Amino acid sequence: MRKAVLYVRVSSKEQSEGYSLDAQEKLALNNYATKNNLEVVKTWKVWESAWREERKAFNEMIAFVKKHPEITDIIFDVPDRMTRNDIDKIKIYQLVKEFNKTIHFSRTGKVFSKNSSPDDEFMLDIEIAYAKKVSNDISMRTKMGLMEKADRGILPTRAPIGYKNNPLTGMIDIDDEKAPLVKRIFELYATGNYSEKAIAEIINREGLRNSNGGKIHKSHIHRILNNPFYYGMFYWAGELKKGIHTPLISKELFDKVQEVLRQYNKPQYTKRQFAFSGLLICGKCGCKITAEIKKEKYVYYHCTGYRGKCGNIRIREEELDGLLGEVVKKIKIDEKIAKWVEKCINKGSEKERNYMEKKLQVLNAHLTKINNRMKQAYRDKLDGLISEEFFRENMKEWEKEKEEIEREIIECKNSLKDIKIEDAKLILELAQNAYTLYSNQPLSEKRKLLNIILSNCTFDSGNLCPVYKKPFDILSNFSNCSIRGE
Repeated sequence: MRKAVLYVRVSSKEQSEGYSLDAQEKLALNNYATKNNLEVVKTWKVWESAWREERKAFNEMIAFVKKHPEITDIIFDVPDRMTRNDIDKIKIYQLVKEFNKTIHFSRTGKVFSKNSSPDDEFMLDIEIAYAKKVSNDISMRTKMGLMEKADRGILPTRAPIGYKNNPLTGMIDIDDEKAPLVKRIFELYATGNYSEKAIAEIINREGLRNSNGGKIHKSHIHRILNNPFYYGMFYWAGELKKGIHTPLISKELFDKVQEVLRQYNKPQYTKRQFAFSGLLICGKCGCKITAEIKKEKYVYYHCTGYRGKCGNIRIREEELDGLLGEVVKKIKIDEKIAKWVEKCINKGSEKERNYMEKKLQVLNAHLTKINNRMKQAYRDKLDGLISEEFFRENMKEWEKEKEEIEREIIECKNSLKDIKIEDAKLILELAQNAYTLYSNQPLSEKRKLLNIILSNCTFDSGNLCPVYKKPFDILSNFSNCSIRGE
């Protein structure tokens, strides 16, 4: 019997207190490990993001299996429970290729080892990249849900000081204790006789405290004075929305405060934007590459370092356009590989849908339980069965738990919408036609395409060194790969 370790992970502490870790462990230990004659000698059950640059538990596991050669196998649930970043992926590949470890994914039954084919490694790269793509899409859909709430006039986040979130109604109410002192901040500053520091000292003496019970500092006063929420508006995603909450001050008082603030602020000016400005980094000194016009018609790009004395050359926009076109040309994939990848993603999406539907059922049941608990506590408070202090303390915890569950439900529902291959088709279609699209577009549209493909690009003495975004980094590296069989 081979010795193995088990690594199960969720992204948040709240998930770790639910079913996710236990479900992963049960599947791996009771089913997969027994079936494959593996003895699990150590288990990691952790909550940590797969995006963090430094994952303590993950690195501890890596060091452990390196130190113990008798451990030959590592069990994960699925690739995205293992990692969604390239740094940790490289660490896993090192375990496989240099330490002869075997990686197992208990939910799908897939195995990755030193003897795996290039196609298997390519597919694992695709799965990790696709996991990142799905996660990004979920994040985007969640933001859309919050935007919908903002459009209804409700601030989708924690209320600012002077207000409080009402967990029963979902609205934002005035905090009767703190609101008068917050209003006083505006009134004092509008006179022009008090600095932000002086107001902080006054307001602290009068008893105003932040959400953590600490003193109010000058920076907090500045944020309050600039927040339109207090006169009935709020910013969300860069847009000013009209709130349905009760204003704390008048628009006239807010405008007066802004006039006083402007006396101490300098106007900001914007520079002319060029097609590729801000896209490149100097390969010699690490500074940004910027653009300027010569003879009122020729655009040159050059390093912004000290007087351009780092030794890097400048380049005409037309020449740079051609070099960037060669960068785009590397993004290509033939039709046979495209169909194969699409088929693999489509098959994986069905398994993911079943998993997300089960998770959604558990989350909805948990949400119903929390709502019932909050309603019962409110009735008990009215009936005098529990104290006001007990009610408030527990209500904060339940509200936090409820918000997290609702966020996960939104993610699950959006994930179910996103478990399709349309996005994959678009990426594959773009990979097949990237250079043609680039060549036929004006400069402004070329920049949009480059923003989709590249995370950054280094320019050094006429040469470009691009860093591609996922999954285009994989497509550029495997553009010439072949498939052995279907």
